[in-house]
Amino acid sequence: MPEEDAEKLFLQEKPTRALLFIGSTGKTYASVISKEIDSTFAHTTRILSKMEQSGLIRFAFEGRIKFVELTEYGKEVETALKDFRNIIAEESPLREEYLAAEETKTIGEVREDAGTEYRESEGWEETESTEAKELDPLSAEILEKVGNLRSKIESIYREAVEKGQNREMISRKLGPNSRDVKKLHNQIENAGTPVDEAVVSALEETERLLESYLKGSKPEGM
Repeated sequence: MPEEDAEKLFLQEKPTRALLFIGSTGKTYASVISKEIDSTFAHTTRILSKMEQSGLIRFAFEGRIKFVELTEYGKEVETALKDFRNIIAEESPLREEYLAAEETKTIGEVREDAGTEYRESEGWEETESTEAKELDPLSAEILEKVGNLRSKIESIYREAVEKGQNREMISRKLGPNSRDVKKLHNQIENAGTPVDEAVVSALEETERLLESYLKGSKPEGM
């Protein structure tokens, strides 16, 4: 990845948080990262795709489940980011304001004020909106559908487990989602223009997750 692209990537909050989280867990899953950094599944997938292209992470499989882990280079970057974060925390001009927040107002309010000042002074743009422009309209549309389907599958599975339902009942509830996966595959195959590889990868991962739930195996980290 060109140096300027890497700089743009890690001057953004969510990619940095994602890499640090992957490093802290050893290995994890895209859906878990999405929740940890408070991002949509589609946006998280784009972040991970860029990280893979730059050699920071790699995808591997345990059975049919794909997980994410840092490469050796990624671990070096993680260490550098931790050092950078510590330096910023020590030297930040907002440090005193954060310390005083305990008596004057909440940390959340301090962060909101700081964010407003940055947007006004630096012409801040919403990262996720900017990232979304990188996909063509059709790919972005399908990726959003994939993210929504995965969230639906995970929600159904968690609810069923919490209620103590057996494997047969869980399979019955999740079964209809196989048709939705097939419809998305058909939409990709019949598209008039090539669909981005990140979209195909996200759909395949969602399909593997569904299959693991139907077979009664629970992926680590879920």
